[in-house]
Amino acid sequence: MTAFDTARPQRLARRFALVPFGTYTRTLVLAHARHIGTVTAALLIVAMTLDLAPRAEWIASQAPSRGAPALVLHFLWYLALRMADLIGNLLPLACFMGLFWSEITLTQSRERVVIWNGGRSPLQTLIPLAILGAAFGTLQVTALSVLRPGAVAIQIEQNLGEYGRRFDRRLHPQTRHWITLPNHLIQARIDYRASRLIDVQVFEFSDTGRLNGRIEAASAEPTSTHGRWRFHSGSRWDAPDAGPASQPTDTGATRRFDVEEDDLPVDPLWLASFGIDARYLTNGVLASLTTRADIPDASGYRTWRQARIAQFFLPFGMLLLASCLATALIAQRTAFKPMILIGLAGYFLYVSNNVVVWIGEYGQLPPIFAAWSMPLAMVASGLALMTWLERRGRAS
Repeated sequence: MTAFDTARPQRLARRFALVPFGTYTRTLVLAHARHIGTVTAALLIVAMTLDLAPRAEWIASQAPSRGAPALVLHFLWYLALRMADLIGNLLPLACFMGLFWSEITLTQSRERVVIWNGGRSPLQTLIPLAILGAAFGTLQVTALSVLRPGAVAIQIEQNLGEYGRRFDRRLHPQTRHWITLPNHLIQARIDYRASRLIDVQVFEFSDTGRLNGRIEAASAEPTSTHGRWRFHSGSRWDAPDAGPASQPTDTGATRRFDVEEDDLPVDPLWLASFGIDARYLTNGVLASLTTRADIPDASGYRTWRQARIAQFFLPFGMLLLASCLATALIAQRTAFKPMILIGLAGYFLYVSNNVVVWIGEYGQLPPIFAAWSMPLAMVASGLALMTWLERRGRAS
């Protein structure tokens, strides 16, 4: 045997190589995308049906006219807005379930066995998944950062649907709100569009919780100085001195004013967005609120600012885990129990990501951890599982 014959088996041994845009990649990308698109459409139909069914008459009553064409266009407009809002919620779950469906078809058609016998390894599925992850990750970020805030803003402006009622920005004559701050308690009607307080009462407290004073005014508006507000047509009551020389009968001092400025730690932009969840705010408002001091519920704004970036990686993580679990549990044949377990795992991952973000929104986790932990953990776990499957395949 010559030296050439000795080296030949080594040259013919299968080597790991990626072909980013080969036939195999294009075929899998298109097949996976079709299944994910179908699942996304199905989830949207179910979600919008559940949303529209109990409030169809209410939505119809909000139509600008009663003619049939106008009513149809009104419903289509409402559904388009709801679709823009829901797509960011449903896309990660659709990625997992759609790819899982695609993997089932590969197993049932024996296509996976043919691919493996042709020399393809589990790691070589990374390129199709990376392409899909980048595409759906971009769609996810766009949905959370642009589509949802825009759709919610339109519904608020047009007083349409549940968001129009829940986040109504109109000034109502009877609706009063309580605003709780570290050393202030405010009751007022809110003119959101002008960032003003109407028929306002401000209760001032010391650090120990003692009532120091009260301001009543017809209106209040922010000045050009941060933290200073101008009160109109009101009165101010100052609590009596709490020192040892104070008299039990002292009830404090009350004086009236036409215009008076006082400290009030209420940010005008925060007041204009009062009552609207951080997830529904536009990127500009969210970025501005996260950089300002003394903002109540700041953890929610910071968490969602981070989450809108971090969720770029969420679809890729869901795709990776769906592919790895399918390869590990139903590679040779489809069985009922493994399929149910994989489906439940996908739902668990989807819910867990939402729960962690919600916990961060309520200030129980650091915003960066709440936003990034689940997407990055899914990607890392998927890559680790895929590497383990590759090594197991080489060893067998």
